[in-house]
Amino acid sequence: MTSIARHPTIRAISNFAHPGQRSVQEDHAFFDKDRKIFVMADGFGGPGPGVEASRLACESVKNFLVKEAGDLEATLPFVLRSYYSLAGNVLFNSLIHANRQLNLRNKGKGVHERGGASVLAAFMDGDLLAVANVGGCGAWIFRGNALCELFTPRTYSRLCDPSGQDMDPARQVPLMACGITSDLEPEIFEYRIKEGDLLILQSDGVGPEVRDRIWELAKEGSGPESIETYLKTCQFDDNASLLMVFF
Repeated sequence: MTSIARHPTIRAISNFAHPGQRSVQEDHAFFDKDRKIFVMADGFGGPGPGVEASRLACESVKNFLVKEAGDLEATLPFVLRSYYSLAGNVLFNSLIHANRQLNLRNKGKGVHERGGASVLAAFMDGDLLAVANVGGCGAWIFRGNALCELFTPRTYSRLCDPSGQDMDPARQVPLMACGITSDLEPEIFEYRIKEGDLLILQSDGVGPEVRDRIWELAKEGSGPESIETYLKTCQFDDNASLLMVFF
């Protein structure tokens, strides 16, 4: 008898956000557990433009994935890269779509009226996780006793210090982002997910010491509630957001 491959089940999703020392939260996050869609946006441009940019980026990615995912006859312009899976291609195009929407919003506005956003989106097809990134957000997988960064955020900070230990807010400037240029090229990464994995999507306001403590708690077998309790005790300088997906 042929066995049927069992895809990893999402046991829980935790969405944590804190404004830090800022007066306004410019981060925005969205997830759809049933469709296995996860989006994180870190806006910039000030209380008005930055907030609107992160919200619009998340909504644009969500709407594209919900309406167009898996449809090769999609009505929106659709670029196909032969070296990505269908999930990866759909994600690539969702960020292209989000970039168009933000550029349209910024068209004709003064420099102080424009907003942009680092955007990180993930989409699962079976056990395949496709991740798309532009800018300064980060993604990690905790598997067993190992902690793995899924890609290098594109920020001035990481350009100067590849280790990721530099948390100077003045250096946390994205080198690529939605809403800034028309020729955006999202980075795509694809991984196989296993039962027991913990996936974390984060904005750049979450420092390595917080992430390392989450790792320790996960290794001790702590669940979403215990980790959320810990996060509520943390002090953040900048806007901080995390989406944690427990498999």
